[in-house]
Amino acid sequence: MLTNFLNLWILARVLQSAVAATLGVAGALLGVVIAWRWRSGQSNESQLALERLAELAAAVMQVALLVGFLGLALSVFVTDHLVGGIRGAMCAFGVLASTASGFTGLLVSLLAALVCGLWVVLHRFDLRLETPVLTRRKFLALLAVGPLMLADFICAVRFAFELDFNVIASCCSVWLDDTALNARAARLVVSPNLAGGIALASTLLAAGASLAVWHRPGRVKALFAATLSGLATVAAVPAVLGVVAPYALATPGHLCPFCLFQAQGGWLGWPLFGALLIAAITGLGLGVVEVHRGAAGSREVARQFQQELARCSLLAWLGTLACGGFPVARYLIRSGGVSVFGEV
Repeated sequence: MLTNFLNLWILARVLQSAVAATLGVAGALLGVVIAWRWRSGQSNESQLALERLAELAAAVMQVALLVGFLGLALSVFVTDHLVGGIRGAMCAFGVLASTASGFTGLLVSLLAALVCGLWVVLHRFDLRLETPVLTRRKFLALLAVGPLMLADFICAVRFAFELDFNVIASCCSVWLDDTALNARAARLVVSPNLAGGIALASTLLAAGASLAVWHRPGRVKALFAATLSGLATVAAVPAVLGVVAPYALATPGHLCPFCLFQAQGGWLGWPLFGALLIAAITGLGLGVVEVHRGAAGSREVARQFQQELARCSLLAWLGTLACGGFPVARYLIRSGGVSVFGEV
């Protein structure tokens, strides 16, 4: 509905995605031109002009990264702010579920921020090198970033059109409460013992692997740390649903992650998912650097950069673990050791 665009929050989200899409597509188009004409090692006037254009494109994409992260935050913030306008919706889940493209748009925003973050890792690695031998590769990689940002804009516009303030939405409990999940195979995935155990183990392993790379970088260590970071990121989702949310909301059957962004969840979602996203980017970034290390031709620069990434990844994983463990520890202390699920 066109009248939805009169809502300032919806308009802000659409404008943000439009800016990000413009920057992303412009950066991708510039990247194709630069990659096509780039001649490493030459110093003629044409190459110097191309290097200046490359600096411009890199600056554009770094701004696009910041705008992309803003879009991811806005996707949650705006939908949470719209809760009061849609009957039946208790949190952002209900607003997103009331449209066909709500969750798709959120996923696209997440992928766009993640891919753009990994591109910045590759760009920063290229800047560390004495000669920009990775320039062609990093600008060709923009072909993956631009379309994602454009897709994010399309999803934001579609969500705005589909949003109906007269509809009676279903709250998160209809989809995610323990009673609803008991009859589904998904209940096994968010089982507290299974989900919590896998997430705890994978997070600790990812943090340990990052620590090993920080201490002494190596090819196998870096690839192993990147793999564990990817697995830990995936494993964190069911753990948030099956463990963190019930303890933070003090209700064993309340498994909604979006309620963690509200006062009832202590706004835990912001630091928790923020740390998780940073951990994913820096952890996977170790693999990105390692994949391109041979082409870079400078082992020492790669080692130093991987140590910096590993340090950030370690701190981010520890931050994720602290945010996820805080509501569990708080509840157990207040209850005298009794689990939210009724177990001593």
